Amino acid sequence: MEKDLNSIITIQELLKGRNTAFDNSKRIKMVRHKENKATITFYDEDSKGSQYVYQGSLYNMYRYDKHLFLKYQSHQGLDNFKDVEFIVSFIGEMGSESRFVGVYKNCGNKNVDGKTAIFDFQELKEFEILNERVIIDWGESAISWHQWWKNKKEVIRIEKGFDRDNIPPFIRYEDVILSYDQLKAIFSKQNQEWKSKLEACNCIYLILDKSNGKNYVGSMYNKQGIWGRWSIYAETGHGNDISLIELLKNDPLHAQKYFQWSILETLPLNIVDSVAIDRESLYKEKFGTRDFGYNNN
Repeated sequence: MEKDLNSIITIQELLKGRNTAFDNSKRIKMVRHKENKATITFYDEDSKGSQYVYQGSLYNMYRYDKHLFLKYQSHQGLDNFKDVEFIVSFIGEMGSESRFVGVYKNCGNKNVDGKTAIFDFQELKEFEILNERVIIDWGESAISWHQWWKNKKEVIRIEKGFDRDNIPPFIRYEDVILSYDQLKAIFSKQNQEWKSKLEACNCIYLILDKSNGKNYVGSMYNKQGIWGRWSIYAETGHGNDISLIELLKNDPLHAQKYFQWSILETLPLNIVDSVAIDRESLYKEKFGTRDFGYNNN
């Protein structure tokens, strides 16, 4: 196969030469984990009658409970993986972007019900240095969450990876997507990378409630910028917004389980209040958050 001249390097080229058995195998599959259901349920390794229930996305499961994520990864369709020797595992991010999270050897499985099995996937240490750092383009066939290794995948970028505090790297304002746990970690650790960026401007922001798809649009127009406003959300989860306060009264963990913060538009630190409010109102109209979301005005 000819090399794609528009590609700097593929994941296949990047991983080559680290493990002889892996290099020589013809039975390797890539697996892209991406699931945004509010509740994820799967069997444990002992019995099909015992189940784990996780409130949140697979992305957050990996970030904040990797041990549980590995249990989830081991629960797979028998026909999809019974003849597979290695899996190359990814976490789905925005669009078709996918973050490499390890190479695992299939050391056998325990049949659950004839269709699913609990696989004994053991991580290969030779690839750990690249874990969480390599971002690939999964391609247009993102619905095909498991594919054979022969399908070349372009490496988009290599990052420094997640740090020990589970705080994602800051890339661009338009790329910001934060769970409550991530938001809280940024402020509790006074992360300087994020602090310098969030203090530099105001913005129109969106809070998505992933349990029902409802949105809340807000704005800020202060000298502390995004950092000043979002620090209140990090502390309370509701940011003193009336409708969100009521929501958290019924379930104090609702923000932690379901809220997601993103930036719709950046605004100058010296923006006039009325201009910011007008921009906020425009986005409320665009997203219908007065009629179908959490905005009351």
